[in-house]
Amino acid sequence: MSSKVKTVSTVSLSDATKVLVISNHYYKLYDIVDGSFAVTGKLGTAVALIFLDSKNQYIGYLSSQGLNMLPLGNLSDGVNTAIDLSTLTLVDNKVIPSHDPLGNEIIVSNDEINSLKAIGGYYASIAKNIDSNNDNIPDVLSNKQLVIFSKFARYSGKWGLNTTPPVPTDSAHSYINYSVDIDGGSGLTFSNGNISLSGPGDSPYNDLSTWGSQLNTQGGFTASFNRQAGAPWDAPWGTAFLPLKMGTYTLTLDGNRTFTLEYSNIDAKYNLVIIAPTIHTNSNGKITSLSFEYKLPNGKMINPSSILTNVMVQFSDQVKTRLYDSSSLTSDTGFDVINFSTPLDISTLDQIDIWYDDLLGNRYDIIWR
Repeated sequence: MSSKVKTVSTVSLSDATKVLVISNHYYKLYDIVDGSFAVTGKLGTAVALIFLDSKNQYIGYLSSQGLNMLPLGNLSDGVNTAIDLSTLTLVDNKVIPSHDPLGNEIIVSNDEINSLKAIGGYYASIAKNIDSNNDNIPDVLSNKQLVIFSKFARYSGKWGLNTTPPVPTDSAHSYINYSVDIDGGSGLTFSNGNISLSGPGDSPYNDLSTWGSQLNTQGGFTASFNRQAGAPWDAPWGTAFLPLKMGTYTLTLDGNRTFTLEYSNIDAKYNLVIIAPTIHTNSNGKITSLSFEYKLPNGKMINPSSILTNVMVQFSDQVKTRLYDSSSLTSDTGFDVINFSTPLDISTLDQIDIWYDDLLGNRYDIIWR
């Protein structure tokens, strides 16, 4: 992917010296040399391009047809696709390419474009987070980058079985639990679970707590935070996890190392996909395959590769004992079906969790019972 920048706006693109490429739980800095740059993206993901000046200050973000990312799930020439954005023009904070890849090199429908649209503040927040320890050096250069994202759990209804289709819950009983997760780079660690999150800003929550954390074997960590309250009487779970406001939060490691993070609370509706499963069984009632339909909340069918990056399925019984974990479905494997080479006993199956990551890096748990 390549382009030339052009100064035709009151806020000049000529000040841009770097392009920050954001993908799913990942970002990388590229230099702009003599007004040109070239970046790479992985098939089956999405990339957002953020333009920064020499002090890593936010200038703007690439935008085409009002979409502030490039979804790379369905490309005209697969992994060999090359996109030349041609000349870029800065309009307010939007960087508009003279060549529009949407509908050309990037195969995507208008419905899918509209479902992917999210506020530009999301990208401004991420751009600010490239120096979360405030030492004027991009965190990624020392593997101390922090990525903050949302996680949603949505109760969706009853799964389908053979010729009986799934029965989705009605909108009045559509419950969503919210949490915030943070991934830390390999240069960051803490001891004895000593990690906390506070905020936002001058009006911090008094009910924000650490839900869980894990140190990764190759360095870095993952941690989850939420706000807990009692759930409505007719909710499918006993505890409600409340949403967090947009704003500035402070992550503290080991009680004395602080990091400033901007959080943009993108609404779940922007990239919510209802993944509806149908179980197919043999004559013994054991599952032989699991098929999926992908719909927007308005019921329109979509191509999942244009909206999300991967899908993973879990089966559990009434006491939450895990019965099955799938490998990830991607644009390489296809998103339509999981086949069981050995039929699986599902006589105690109580819940199906279908996990997916959207193209912004947020994570969803679509729950069926």
